[in-house]
Amino acid sequence: MRQVFFKTVSALQAAAGTAGDARFNDLTSGELGFWTLDAATGGDWFASNLFTATVDTVAVAKAIPYFQNFQVVQGFSSNNPIASPIISNQNLVKVTADPYAASVQHEVNIAPAGADNGDPLNIKVVIRNTPTDYLSYVNNESIISDLSGGGYDFPLGTYNTTNHKILNLAVTGGASQAGTVDNIVTAIANNNTWNALFETTDNGNDVDLTARHIGVVFDVIFENLSATPSSTQGTLVAAWSAGSGNTWQARADELKAREYAGNFNRMYFPQSYQDFVTTAIAGWKRYEITYRTDGDRDVVKGSEYGSCIIYEDNTQDVVKSVLLESGASLTAPIEYLF
Repeated sequence: MRQVFFKTVSALQAAAGTAGDARFNDLTSGELGFWTLDAATGGDWFASNLFTATVDTVAVAKAIPYFQNFQVVQGFSSNNPIASPIISNQNLVKVTADPYAASVQHEVNIAPAGADNGDPLNIKVVIRNTPTDYLSYVNNESIISDLSGGGYDFPLGTYNTTNHKILNLAVTGGASQAGTVDNIVTAIANNNTWNALFETTDNGNDVDLTARHIGVVFDVIFENLSATPSSTQGTLVAAWSAGSGNTWQARADELKAREYAGNFNRMYFPQSYQDFVTTAIAGWKRYEITYRTDGDRDVVKGSEYGSCIIYEDNTQDVVKSVLLESGASLTAPIEYLF
C-alpha cells in the first residue's frame, strides 16, 4: 500500500479537550495528524515525537518508538478523511526525510566565432537521455512536467531505443556574433520540435540551450559548413539533477498513489480526489514512513511493505518535529532505521 499526504495548513491536528475534536470531528480542516491508539481514552492525536533516536546528527540512526500503534490521518474539504492502516511499532522499517532541493535543468552554451559570420551553419544535438519519470507519461500534466513553465510536451520524435537521437538544425551566420545568436534563437523558436525541447537565453554573443523536460541530457556540436568547415563542442553550463521535493515529484507521487489505491471506500479512500499539486510552489519537504504489512491479503496486494509519504511546504517544519524530533530545520537527508 502506498499513500500520499499533503499537509495543507501550518499546524498538525493536535489533542483537544473535547471528545468531538479528539475524534477528528472537523473533517474539512485540511489538517494532517498522527493518531495513537495507546491513550487511555482509546486514542488521541499527538504532536510530540513519534520516536527517539540515539543520534540525531548523522545520516542513519537507530530509533526507538514511543507508541505501540499509530496512524497517519488527513481531512479533506469533502468526503471521508484518508487514514493509513494501524501501524505497529514492531512493523516499522524506516523513516526517511529529504529537504527541498531544486531540480537543475541540463543547459549547454553555444558561442559562435567571428569566423562564422555569414557562413552556413548547423547545430547538431545528441539527445542522450529522455524522460523516464512517471509524470511525463500522464496526460495533461505538461504545465508541471515542462520545467520551463512553457507547457510543452516532450516531442515524441526525439525518443528512440538507443537514447542517442541526433537532431540537426540549419542556421545562417549573421553579420556579427550577436547576429548569429539572433538567428539561432529565431531558428529554434520557429521549429516545433526544437522549441518544444529547449528554451533559449540570448546572452548577446552566445546563447544557452536549456532542456525544458525532466531528465533530458544532451550534447551540442556547433558546425561551420563553409569551404573551410569546422566544429566546436558546446560548453556545459549545468548538468541535470533531479533534486527533491519539486512540484513534478510531488505530483507524480500524488498520481501514483491513486493508481495503486483504487477506490475502496471502506478503507477510507475518498470517493473523489482533491488535487493538492496543481501549480509550482517554493518546494516541499518529503517524509516517508515504511512499514511491514501482513502479506498478500484483501486489497493489499503484491508487497510485504507499505508506505506513508508526507509532503510539507518547504517553509514549515511541523512534521519534522514529530517524525525527526524537534530541532533545527531539515537541511540534509536523514534516515532512521528500526
